[in-house]
Amino acid sequence: MTDFIDILEQQLVTAQRGRGRCVAAVPWRTTIVFADAVAAAAVAVVVVLALSSPQRHGATSPPAQRPQTTPVTPQAPVSIAVLNGTTVTGLARAAADELTSFGYDEPNVVTNDTTNQSRARTMVFYEPGHKADAQGVAGCLHISFERVAPMEATERALSDRAQVAVFIGADRAK
Repeated sequence: MTDFIDILEQQLVTAQRGRGRCVAAVPWRTTIVFADAVAAAAVAVVVVLALSSPQRHGATSPPAQRPQTTPVTPQAPVSIAVLNGTTVTGLARAAADELTSFGYDEPNVVTNDTTNQSRARTMVFYEPGHKADAQGVAGCLHISFERVAPMEATERALSDRAQVAVFIGADRAK
């Protein structure tokens, strides 16, 4: 039985020596693992603080400002006359209705051109200072700007001194 105790004692001594080596190795490994855990925790704290704290630095670009607009002064209504220069009934009224659908005031004069009932092409005439108004009217009626001209005495008299006068031609009858 002494042999058994000797063998058991031998095993305990060997186990103690092996244990000693493990205990010596554990502090070294533990230190590394502990250092890594501390570093990871520090990074996590820095990231959380950076994301949750308000910015203390000025913005990299100035905040967008709304452009200031000046109020648009509506232009005075333009007086318009529409005259039918053909024998086709209703062309002047149709053009006048088309202009009012675009927001123009009802034309002052909607009648027949008593001096010329055989106009081939529609023309738009304007008083001095109303060329842009005449071009706007021409655009609404799909009339080429080539057919916009200054008003002369005959057109002025027929349109009852309107600022813009539209003389409807046969091209609108199609």
